[in-house]
Amino acid sequence: MPKRGKKKSCKIKYYKKNLKIPGAQNKSLRQFCAIHHTTENKVFRKALREFLQRNVHLIDNGHQEVSPNQLTLFDFFKEDNADTGT
Repeated sequence: MPKRGKKKSCKIKYYKKNLKIPGAQNKSLRQFCAIHHTTENKVFRKALREFLQRNVHLIDNGHQEVSPNQLTLFDFFKEDNADTGT
């Protein structure tokens, strides 16, 4: 039996975001990064990750209200099962 190769991992997509901050905050950020031996990008990513984890309940998941006039294709199946008791 031939050996299977390793499964290719999915490529992670990255998006560029621009952020403007005042000079005083930039100076503070650089000092913080120098003291903690990290980079500005890592600080931003960590802060954003923590913010999103705390506020994930505020994000709308896209559940839309169904209007009463919407076509219901599978109602007949539910009604048939209710009559048979299964």
